[in-house]
Amino acid sequence: MSRTQTPHTRRQPRSPYHPMYWPTWVGIALFRLLSWLPYRSQLAFGRQCGRLLHGLLTKRREIVRVNLKLCFPGQTPDERNAVALHCFESMGMGVLEIAMAWWAKDPREHCEYTIKGLDHLREALQAGRGVLLCGAHLHSAELAGRFMALEQPVAIVYRPQNDIVADMIANRCRSRYYSDLIQHRDMRGILRALARNQVVWYAPDIDAGTKRSVFAPFFGVPAASLTATSRLAKVSGAAVVPCFYYRRADGSGYDIEVGQALDQFPSGEMIEDATRINRLIEDAVRRVPEQYFWQHRRFKSRPPGEPPLYRR
Repeated sequence: MSRTQTPHTRRQPRSPYHPMYWPTWVGIALFRLLSWLPYRSQLAFGRQCGRLLHGLLTKRREIVRVNLKLCFPGQTPDERNAVALHCFESMGMGVLEIAMAWWAKDPREHCEYTIKGLDHLREALQAGRGVLLCGAHLHSAELAGRFMALEQPVAIVYRPQNDIVADMIANRCRSRYYSDLIQHRDMRGILRALARNQVVWYAPDIDAGTKRSVFAPFFGVPAASLTATSRLAKVSGAAVVPCFYYRRADGSGYDIEVGQALDQFPSGEMIEDATRINRLIEDAVRRVPEQYFWQHRRFKSRPPGEPPLYRR
C-alpha cells in the first residue's frame, strides 16, 4: 500500500469474480430465485420485507417522516406514520418488481398492465427530434419500463451501482429490453440518442446538489431541481412528454399514463420550467403517495441561509 493510500481509500478489485464480490453473487442468485415465485406471492413477500426494513432502517424511516411532514402538513402524526409504513411496504414490493423486470421471460404472463396516451408519445416522435420521457421515482418504475419497452423502444438514463457486480448484472438485464443505457452524467450520450429520434426516459426528481439546479417549489417546499430537462430540450429540440406509472391497489397489475408533450417548453426561465416539471410530479405523487421514493433526501440542499431539514 502506498503512503498516501489508506485502507478506506483502497480501490475495489476490478474483476467481478474476485472473492470480495462472492456475497454479492450469492445475493443476486437468491434475488433471481425470488423472481420465480407467483406474482402475488412476490408482492406479499416484498411487502413483508418492506415492513422489516421499516423497523430496521431508522434513519431512512426518519427521512420519510420528515418528507411527509413537509409535503403533507395537514396529515396527523398517525396518518403520517401509516403512510411511512406503506411506503416501505411499497418499496419492498418494488424490489421484487425489479427481479421480475430483469428475469421474467414475459412479465405479461404474470400481471396486467395498461398504457394510456401512447399516441401522444408517437405523435411527438413524428417531429424527428426525439422525446424526453419525463418520469418520477415511483417504486414500480423498473417494471413499468419493461412494459413500456414492449410497446415502444426506449433508452433510459441511469445511475451506476456502487458495487461493480450489481452494476454489471443490472446493465446486462436492462440491455435485453431497453434500446440504450445512458449514464446520468453523459449529456452528450443523451443528445446523441435524441438526435437519432429515440425516446429517452429519465426521472429528474432528485436532489443532485446546487451546481446545475435551481430552487423551485416541490409540494410548496423549495427544492434543488435539475435544469437538465430545459437544457436538453433547448439544445436538441426534443419534445418533453410526462409519463407516470401506478401499481393497482388490488394487486392485479399496473397503469401507465403518458401525457401530451409540454407546449412552450422550455420557456427560457429555468425556475419556471423546473416548477412546471415539479408540479407534474406532484400531481402523480398525490395519487399514490405511498408509492413514491420518500426515502430520498429530496430537500437535502437548502437555499442560502436556511438550516438543514434532516439529521446528520
